[in-house]
Amino acid sequence: MIDLDTVLFDYSAHANPKSNDDLKRYLKRHPEYREDIIEFTATWRALSILDTILPPPQHDPAVDREILRRATAQAGALMRRMRRSRVRAV
Repeated sequence: MIDLDTVLFDYSAHANPKSNDDLKRYLKRHPEYREDIIEFTATWRALSILDTILPPPQHDPAVDREILRRATAQAGALMRRMRRSRVRAV
């Protein structure tokens, strides 16, 4: 039997949250997860409505700096590992 996470992932990837036909199709395919699919759809619909009503989140330059710092650190670590592996191979 297919697990709930897989069903909900497939549903969110291939369905429209506002489509009652899509909801009915998934309820018919997976009656064992009826309540979970209905609850997921209700939450999905509410969030899609909020996306249109709420203002976009405020941009925070500090978050961008932290992302850049972490990416730079990871890239540096990767470069060091690559250099070490080349030295060993030679």
